[in-house]
Amino acid sequence: MRILTKTSLYYLLVSFVVFMVGGFSFYKIMQAEIYDEVDDQLFTDKENIIAFIREHDRLPSVTSGISEAIIVREAQAVSPTIEELADTLIFSSYDEELVPFRYLTFTAYQNDKPYEYTILKSLIDFQDLFESTMLAMGWIFLLLLVGLGAVNYLINKYIWRHFYQTLHKVKRYSLSQYKPLQLKSSTTTEFQELNEVLLAMTEKIQSDYYNLKEFTENASHEIQTPLAIVNSKLELFMQSENLTEQQALLVEEMYASTSRLSRLNKSLILLTRIGNREFKEHEEIPLHELIAEQLEQLEEMASMRGLELLPPALEPTRVYMNRGLAEVLVSNLLVNAIRHNYDGGNISVLLRNGELCVRNTGKVLQGPADQLFGRFMSGSDAGGSLGIGLALVKKICDLYNIKPTYSFSGGMHRLCIRFSLQGSS
Repeated sequence: MRILTKTSLYYLLVSFVVFMVGGFSFYKIMQAEIYDEVDDQLFTDKENIIAFIREHDRLPSVTSGISEAIIVREAQAVSPTIEELADTLIFSSYDEELVPFRYLTFTAYQNDKPYEYTILKSLIDFQDLFESTMLAMGWIFLLLLVGLGAVNYLINKYIWRHFYQTLHKVKRYSLSQYKPLQLKSSTTTEFQELNEVLLAMTEKIQSDYYNLKEFTENASHEIQTPLAIVNSKLELFMQSENLTEQQALLVEEMYASTSRLSRLNKSLILLTRIGNREFKEHEEIPLHELIAEQLEQLEEMASMRGLELLPPALEPTRVYMNRGLAEVLVSNLLVNAIRHNYDGGNISVLLRNGELCVRNTGKVLQGPADQLFGRFMSGSDAGGSLGIGLALVKKICDLYNIKPTYSFSGGMHRLCIRFSLQGSS
């Protein structure tokens, strides 16, 4: 939920609670005032009746009407009513409904004889006035609530516009664009401070990124060159006829180590480039054809291990990604299945419904499965493995928001990748 929506909802909630409490308080206050006014009228009428009896020594005329009435009857001397003030409901034939009344009952004496007077005052006029007032207040509260909510939303949206502009530019910012982050200045202190912090932070990140990128490229070049020279010299040395068996073995181990170091350097450089999202070129790739080509190239490597490449089931599938990364992805999956296999095992490849699955025989995985795609992690102690092949697979999958899955059952390892299909033929 956006902050403007959340702020407006909280504001409307608080306003609603305040209006409800205010409306209830207004209701109680108005009700108390109405009852106080009616009670004053009842007691005034009582005083007038008593004063009339004292002055004229006779009972006043009894009146009766729609809105008020005076009822008088002889009271029992034993237990005369002193005074009683209460509410009652009386059916009105005029309105054909029960009408609320407020009444005052008291005892007055004429010639030492008690008479019980009941003065009734209708509350219908006050109730109508009260309902009309409450209805008007309700509409005022509702309009005020909606108006304040709308004004609050518009004001907040205007104030927060610089924040959303900054957020939009930060989302679209990329280190590979070689452009500094450009933000508009704001008159709001907090947003201006945020812009300054973001500018300083991105400048530092960009500087570190360029320095690291330059260092990586230079290191790769400087390391690869002497390694190539060492390898070529070792190859020449291995062809020498004067080497003893022990010397030839040592030279072969040195050559294997330098070759491994060269491959490791290339793999780490590739990991860094993938992490920096330097592969921008994308195209539609026939994945089934690419897998068939890779299987053909690796056939000799598999035969050297005595592995059986089962006939692949490749459904025509096209994906949209960088060709170089697609080749690395497929190659590493297949090489991983060859290296982490045992002599005489088998490998099967299945491509169906946009999902590529590579199954191979092999030993039980050593260590937890969730660490299989980590750097320098190897599922077995296979010779020649850098432990970085599946890390490259995971990096490429992360780049295209693909999640690789692994499972092991019946002595078979199963690595699957589901692609986002761009079309099939």
